[in-house]
Amino acid sequence: MSSPILPIEDYSATSQDESSATSTTEDIAAFVSGLAEEQIPLPVAARRGGPPLEVLAQIAGAGRIHARMREKGHHLRFLADASGGPTRIELHDNEGNLLRSLSTVEAFELAAGQALA
Repeated sequence: MSSPILPIEDYSATSQDESSATSTTEDIAAFVSGLAEEQIPLPVAARRGGPPLEVLAQIAGAGRIHARMREKGHHLRFLADASGGPTRIELHDNEGNLLRSLSTVEAFELAAGQALA
């Protein structure tokens, strides 16, 4: 019986001087600081097995939207209906108080930077 999975070629193991935990921590710190910046494109180096660059860019964009909403004192909650109905979108203040429910269109408009009606 043979395995369809082939070994990785040209694999270079980390040197003993560099621990992967430190490297990962630095990578995460660099990624988080990149989310806080309003730069396009986001300077993220994807590694083998990581998400595609397009996904990382979308995550960074969502982070910028979240930060902008937090500055205005809001955040959104998406609540799935247990019976399979449509997802409910709620607008909350930064203390967690429900301000009101939003339609999908209103949520997208708010995320795009438009003021609440």
